[in-house]
Amino acid sequence: MTTKELSYINDVLTQTKVLIDKYRDYSTQVQDESLKNLCNQMATKHMDCYNGIYNQLNS
Repeated sequence: MTTKELSYINDVLTQTKVLIDKYRDYSTQVQDESLKNLCNQMATKHMDCYNGIYNQLNS
C-alpha cells in the first residue's frame, strides 16, 4: 500500500472511532429506550466496521 492509501485508511479508522464514541455518549444521554438501543446498535455496527478494517490490515 502507498503512504497515501495508508493515510486514508488511518483517517477512516479515526473517524469511525469518533462515531463509536459519539453513539456511546448519546446512548447515555437519551431517556427513550428505543433511542438508547438505536445508539448502541449504531455503535456496535461502527465497531464491527472498525474491527474489520483493522483486522484486515493486520492479517
